[in-house]
Amino acid sequence: MKLRLLDNSIRLRLNKEDIDELYREGEVYTTSQLGATSFVYGVKSIERGEMSAEMQGNKLQFLLTVDQIKEWVDTSTVGFSSVQENADGSSLKLLIEKDFKCLTDRDEDESKNFENPNSTC
Repeated sequence: MKLRLLDNSIRLRLNKEDIDELYREGEVYTTSQLGATSFVYGVKSIERGEMSAEMQGNKLQFLLTVDQIKEWVDTSTVGFSSVQENADGSSLKLLIEKDFKCLTDRDEDESKNFENPNSTC
């Protein structure tokens, strides 16, 4: 799972194993150790509601509905996006998507990533 933060936007990319675990278990998280502190981020399924993100302590979690997760697994849907209004009146852009293999060679293990739909003509 990869996390990208830029100003008031958050993008999360999940590989095949991440999405499978989310579908089976209803949640998937990863942890980055920062010295004596850990930062946890991931996705949790909810029965109803809107796609959103929340921060509780050192844990950032995206919330997706069970129906969205099922669509993600069963179709070629790449991902979901949303704009979340913050209490201070600002907006937070959210994007969660499948992690595709890059079209150029990189020094990174991409064996768990989805095949890039642009890799063939």
